Parts: sequence; C-alpha cells; structure tokens
Amino acid sequence: MNVQKTDLVSEYLREVELRLSGLPLLERRELLADLEVHISAARETGAYSESEMIEVLRRLGSPEEVAAAAYWEAGPQAPRREPAPPPAAPASRTGIPGWVFAVIAGVVVFFLIGAVGLMAVAQVTVDAPPASTAVVPPEPPPAPELPR
Repeated sequence: MNVQKTDLVSEYLREVELRLSGLPLLERRELLADLEVHISAARETGAYSESEMIEVLRRLGSPEEVAAAAYWEAGPQAPRREPAPPPAAPASRTGIPGWVFAVIAGVVVFFLIGAVGLMAVAQVTVDAPPASTAVVPPEPPPAPELPR
C-alpha cells in the first residue's frame, strides 16, 4: 500500500487521522489504509493531476464525513473525542472590531496634529510685536524763541 503522496493527499489523510483520534489505534490504521488503497487505485486509473485528485478526495468524503461515518460504524461505545480546533485569529477582548480602534486612533492623531499646529501659530504671534503698539518717538517740543 505504498501510495505516492502529494501535499494534497497527505493533508487529507492527516486531517482524517486527527478527527479519528477517539477511535482505537487499530481501527484508525485500518481506515487510513483503506483510504490509501482507494487513492492509489484512483492513481492507477490515471488520476494524476491535482484537479483529478481533488475529485477523488471529494468522492471519498470530507475528513469530517469520513470520521463521522467511522464513529457511527464503531457504535455508541466509541469515544468521540474531537480534535482541538485550529487557533483562531486573536479577537479583541471587548468584542469591538479592530477597525473601530483604528478609526478612533486616526481621529485622535488628526486632532493632536491640529492642536500642535495651533500652538505653533499662537507662539509665532506671541513672539512678534503687535502692530498697533509700535513705539513712535514723541515729537520734540518746539524750540523756544530767542529775543532779537
């Protein structure tokens, strides 16, 4: 039963094996060997391309369907231990979508830049002397008239 395994077939068989973890080892090996026989028979009839292998695996059933059938056949006494679910993408603890935080952060940054700009403009006007209070020297008093 030497099946020439591709990544697609290997992944399929691995997924089936993970979902069968609650069955006894001999039953798991027997089922996986049967699947490999079906896959190698399909290869002998000319299923070599990836699309043809996808069709062969589709006809065999998804890993979930294969495992469910194996558990059903084993009867109610067989333990049904489900594999650990794949790690999910980290979610925010508050339940608020991440894009809301991004928008809020963008608005805060926008207002901070605006505030810094206003302070810079205000500093320039404070440093410049006001135009209306320019110092104008007083006119000199009129010269006294001398007697002639």
